[in-house]
Amino acid sequence: MPDPTPPAAPRRSTLRRYAPLVAVVAVIAIVVGVIAAVSGGGGGGTKPKASPGPSGGPLTFDQAKARGLNVNWGPKCDTNTGRVAVPLSYAPPCVQPWNGGDNGGAIAPGVTADTITIALYQTQPDPLQQAIFQSNGSDESLNAELRTVQAYVDFFQTHYETYGRKIRVVPIKASGDPTDDVAAKADAVKVATELHAFASFGGPSLTNAYADELARRGVLCLGECTLAETTDFLRTRAPYVWPGLPAPDQAAIAWAQFVYTELSGKPAVHAGDPKLRRQKRTFGIVRFDDGLGTFDATAAAFKATLAQHHTQVAVDLKYPFDLSQAQAQARTVVASLKTAGVTSVVVAADPIFPSYLTKEATAQGYFPEWVVMGYAYTDTAVFARTYDQRQWAHAFGVSALPARTAESVDQFATILQWQTGKPPEAKTYPVLVESPLIFFTGVHLAGPHLTAATFRDGLFRYPADRPIVPTLLHTSWGNHGIWPSTDYTWGDDFTVIWWDPNVSGPDEVGNAGKGLYRYALGGARYLPGQWPKDVGLYNTAQSFTVLRTLSGDEKPPTYPSPASTTH
Repeated sequence: MPDPTPPAAPRRSTLRRYAPLVAVVAVIAIVVGVIAAVSGGGGGGTKPKASPGPSGGPLTFDQAKARGLNVNWGPKCDTNTGRVAVPLSYAPPCVQPWNGGDNGGAIAPGVTADTITIALYQTQPDPLQQAIFQSNGSDESLNAELRTVQAYVDFFQTHYETYGRKIRVVPIKASGDPTDDVAAKADAVKVATELHAFASFGGPSLTNAYADELARRGVLCLGECTLAETTDFLRTRAPYVWPGLPAPDQAAIAWAQFVYTELSGKPAVHAGDPKLRRQKRTFGIVRFDDGLGTFDATAAAFKATLAQHHTQVAVDLKYPFDLSQAQAQARTVVASLKTAGVTSVVVAADPIFPSYLTKEATAQGYFPEWVVMGYAYTDTAVFARTYDQRQWAHAFGVSALPARTAESVDQFATILQWQTGKPPEAKTYPVLVESPLIFFTGVHLAGPHLTAATFRDGLFRYPADRPIVPTLLHTSWGNHGIWPSTDYTWGDDFTVIWWDPNVSGPDEVGNAGKGLYRYALGGARYLPGQWPKDVGLYNTAQSFTVLRTLSGDEKPPTYPSPASTTH
């Protein structure tokens, strides 16, 4: 559980030698959708003089309605819902169409009167990474990824407001591996001083040096751009770094609430050992340690929160990420858990170490509950299938990811099919869409005078009142009473999962196999502070693994396809 205190300077991660393995994360289908069905279409009326919103941004549909203004919203707006007329639940509010005039011109780095320059950061896989990509059925083609990102850019700038500017995407190939701080910083300098970009889509995933340097030079870094960093890191670099999933310290709030609300004070009934099932739960933490104490403060806050709710942690065990020593580390960790009488292991680990940990637990005849915190992709089948299944059959916990859907109903696949008549080319599309979606939402709501500050204000204007559904993330930025401080990340809610070792199906990268996570109570999701007393653990009849049909608010709105008129 990462530390909320930002590092004084970019650090070199001890994950370096394992980057080829962790790079599989980049191809996991992280569905980062959102909320609320939008339907209908049409518009009309006469156009009044432009009237900005209260923050100086463009006039939105709801503002105009509240003021009794009659606005010609044009064909891009669904006036039944007040949102952009695209089959995407994440569609932002309509803004008054911009019909020319002064958009501020070259008001910010990478911004002119006609263009916005974006760097598309592309990691260079080494031969081992290539082999892993291929074995997992993933698309390793950088060109395919570039074309897929461009397809999303074309989609968004066709339907969202960009105030007379076209988006220019320039690929930047990484000069080092995903953990190389020096190369990451050099790449950031190139993006800022040679490309003169307004923003970067993505960055090296195992160092914060790239995002840190871009922020220092006034360039935005969006999506999968850095290590999982805390709200303090983002606050001190605001308004330049905009990740997707909640910050680790935000996630830890939900983790603690799940543990003390659902588990604390009760017998460990889901343990593999019948003797442990009769015991009241005793918790132990197993967590990654980078050797710099980076994660200690958040772990301390997590334990303190539990203590406030009469829940103690018997042992807090840190391990360094050193695969050459993983077996020995696992042996020591398991022995310590047994000695402390732990019935329920809180797993705050990287996605690889549990493979060693669970096999060692079996070797030592130790079969506890495994409480998955899910932040580092331990909540994906692609990794969970590598764990000892006799152990992982007793794994359950919390996930920040939305419930899985089949690609045929995945909105980030279907919007390109709707737009072009073709599905996304790159198999990594659920990751690739994240940065464009954040970017165009911010630009759309920022107004014509685009700067990092107005981009921030645009995202903060995105409404946070949309319904919570299983297959989409509740999304907000800013201050909406969801988090204790200003929120610079995307998703807000969490779901409960458990591992079913007997069900068969494809993992997140399409490989057929046995074992999938089940989503409790039909994938019900909870904002912080909303955990019920019973979340439906191991109620198989009310759970699912992968949805192939959508219903209710999960369904995107429907509109005539542009592809039908061109194909």
